[in-house]
Amino acid sequence: MKSKALKNAVALVAALTLTMGTLAGCGGEAASTPASASKEATSKASTSTETSKEASTEAPAEETNDTFIADRKVVIQAYVDDIGYALPEDTSTSPVFQEIKKRTGIDLEIRYTPSDSDSKTLAAQLAAGTIPDMIVCYLNNSVRKEFPILYKAAKEGMFADVSEFMKNSKVYSKYMEPGYLPDDTYKNIVFRDDFDGVYLMHLAIDAVDRSTEFNPNSDYVGGMWIQKKIVDALGVDVKNIRTMDDFYNLLVAIKNGGFTDDNGNAVWPLGPKYWGGSVDTLDYILRGLDWGVSDGYNLDDEGKVKHEVETEYSWKKVEFLRKLLDEGLMNPEFFTMDSTRAEEVSKSHNSAIMADCHNYVDVIYETSDWIPLGPLNDIAGQQSKVTNGKGGYGCWAISAEAENPEEIFKLFDYLATEEGQLLCEYGVEGVSYNMVDGKPVLTDEVQQHVDAGDNDWLINNVGAGFGGQGVVFFDFMQTDLDSEARFGESRPGAGSGDTYTTAVEIAKAYPPTYRLVKGLKASAFLNASEMADVKAQMSQLNYKETLVQAAYADSDSEAQKILDSFKKQLEAAGLAQLEEYVQNVYDADHDAVQFYK
Repeated sequence: MKSKALKNAVALVAALTLTMGTLAGCGGEAASTPASASKEATSKASTSTETSKEASTEAPAEETNDTFIADRKVVIQAYVDDIGYALPEDTSTSPVFQEIKKRTGIDLEIRYTPSDSDSKTLAAQLAAGTIPDMIVCYLNNSVRKEFPILYKAAKEGMFADVSEFMKNSKVYSKYMEPGYLPDDTYKNIVFRDDFDGVYLMHLAIDAVDRSTEFNPNSDYVGGMWIQKKIVDALGVDVKNIRTMDDFYNLLVAIKNGGFTDDNGNAVWPLGPKYWGGSVDTLDYILRGLDWGVSDGYNLDDEGKVKHEVETEYSWKKVEFLRKLLDEGLMNPEFFTMDSTRAEEVSKSHNSAIMADCHNYVDVIYETSDWIPLGPLNDIAGQQSKVTNGKGGYGCWAISAEAENPEEIFKLFDYLATEEGQLLCEYGVEGVSYNMVDGKPVLTDEVQQHVDAGDNDWLINNVGAGFGGQGVVFFDFMQTDLDSEARFGESRPGAGSGDTYTTAVEIAKAYPPTYRLVKGLKASAFLNASEMADVKAQMSQLNYKETLVQAAYADSDSEAQKILDSFKKQLEAAGLAQLEEYVQNVYDADHDAVQFYK
């Protein structure tokens, strides 16, 4: 198929999703940076920054300074809750904001409007034409929900064209180099064929693609964890637990072992994740039965796009879960337990296996009670974690109505340089850090607050990003990332603090491996304009919830009816239409969709 529609479909794809080790994924608006401050404290910040402030009392930069840009104010509207809830109560007294003014002459005012949906606020304010000099929002890839909003605004002339500014810039000129940007970022966001300029700037691009390299100083070791004393008692080598049969036999051995928790109660062989019951844990405990490797979709033996519910694997998953429940191998509250109780059963060792945790949780790094289990082999018989290579995280755009947009561009180009990143992440030299052998080392006072997780103090007394612990705006707005090479550590204080030393040691002892599979997941294409009606229907359906519902059915026949009903609903919602669309995209470019055997 060589129609314009197919060309547009292919132009939507080839994305490489974000794999930033220092950022923890979360549901809802985005897989976002860890929230930094309490909403009570930061509501003051959003209020104070919504109103105009007097210019910094620091003397503005002189035009003779190499970094001087202009003596002016730049007002930025953020559509990122982590930014809004992590702003200084008074930016005019913040060392970092003062230093930016001193070096560049520019006063920064950051606004945030609290709401239940940042993307809806973005759409409303763009429609009303009420944006200030610049906006910043989430944007992992071109099929995220913010993109159609940004795309429409760009096509309607709401954003300034920065293409001429990029050519001689220090950092953003790299975006023009072949191979520097992920395919999706280059083709579908920054340098779109249907744009007559550059209007959207994708952020958080790694300087070097290290997505298949494990970095114990920053990457998390997640998934299932098992009590070490139980492993020792059984004489099991957890590295040999690879298949679904291996996993089942281990659970049976635990149950027959007569193990008890701290209160003398029999342990459950398989307990919920540390943070509470969730269907997400199916990704770990049923990994070997995941036929639908791309959010439920894969290619069948004939190379046709199918959903897992159209195969025997849906029943295999339900059958396995029902067996675990019937034989008492899984806590019956595995999917429903609240976070408080789940933390309690984990810390009291009532679960022999936690379905999900990671090495930066205190129950792991403050004890030697747990070791990683898995990951189990996937459908291809591989244990490696799938990664998509380089990706992006956020986006900024300058208003077409902004005064002298080149000055705004120059400011954020400067802040993305090594000198700018040092200021944004560490603060001011001699105040929050000192240079030792050419690398920044936090002062003792600041290091103590970093180790203690004292986010409010870092936000209001230093004003730097600190890898998401401080003023998230500065962390969020970075690009051309290569912290370890430039600063000697993955995030400020990671190399000199000792709070997470054990967490890093655990990561070194249990390094995961990675497998590069390019493309977007099949379900991402529901965001294509042609799929709007299908998306509206499918958004009401939840495959994982259906699997759990079937697992708890009164009988096998009732469980099968639940699966059959879901399949009919999926078909009625437009399953064939989506499969055809994804098939055309995949046939045109095999790297466009995340399929593998």
